[in-house]
Amino acid sequence: MPRILLHPGFHKTGTSSLQRGAAEVQRTLRPHLRLIFTHDLIDATRMAKRFSAYREQADLRRFAEAFTAAIRDTDADEPRALMITSEDLCGYIPGNHGVTTYAAAAPLMNVATAVLAAHFGPEAPIGVLFTTRAPRDWQRSVWWQNLRALRLTEDFETYRTHLSSAADLDTIVDSVDERVSQRATVLDAPIEECGTDPLGPLGVALDHLGVPRDGLAPLPAHNVQPEGAAEELLALNRSALSDAELAEAKRDVLKRYRAAGATRQTRATPA
Repeated sequence: MPRILLHPGFHKTGTSSLQRGAAEVQRTLRPHLRLIFTHDLIDATRMAKRFSAYREQADLRRFAEAFTAAIRDTDADEPRALMITSEDLCGYIPGNHGVTTYAAAAPLMNVATAVLAAHFGPEAPIGVLFTTRAPRDWQRSVWWQNLRALRLTEDFETYRTHLSSAADLDTIVDSVDERVSQRATVLDAPIEECGTDPLGPLGVALDHLGVPRDGLAPLPAHNVQPEGAAEELLALNRSALSDAELAEAKRDVLKRYRAAGATRQTRATPA
């Protein structure tokens, strides 16, 4: 019976580093691990986002159907471990589409773990891993993300007041644990701790699944916020540029930072 790990976020807690790292070493891991990414879960994540915005039970049922369809062809008797990773399984990032909390996480994970138990069997070892982050750092990272995606014009100190409930990630983890503890083990990995692992948050996931690290070199941190970039985007968002001009200007800014390597951060090789 395979070990199963569901990694549904949270947004801005090292999820890009985990996912891009896993994709980078997928060939090496293949003898031990199967991977399901966001692009394999398009319909399920679409319904998760809709549920987070509107909280309609019909959308939760559609999420169950879509998630069931996404894993339907996954062999329940295959001994290799399985990791499913997508922060969109918790819905929209707070601050987007009117979503201000992660209140949708518990019902969504209740459904997702029920689907996994139905497919793999009630005794299947299912884990739910949340990567987390200190509240203020998380709020700043969400502000940075939404500056890129939206025409957000509030400075950080103003904007973070809208995220006070969502930033209490530990409480959300506890609420998920209360809902799914009969069929799954809930784990949390603070990015401040797993960031010191040469594999970052991916290392935590592999260790839980019992997947060997042999032959894996240190992985960089991805989607790092460059110094001064948020303020540059804020100024653009506050400008008189048209929406089309703004989108192009922001693309140019981000392209410049990526070309300079400012959105990646190398990790040390252990002594």
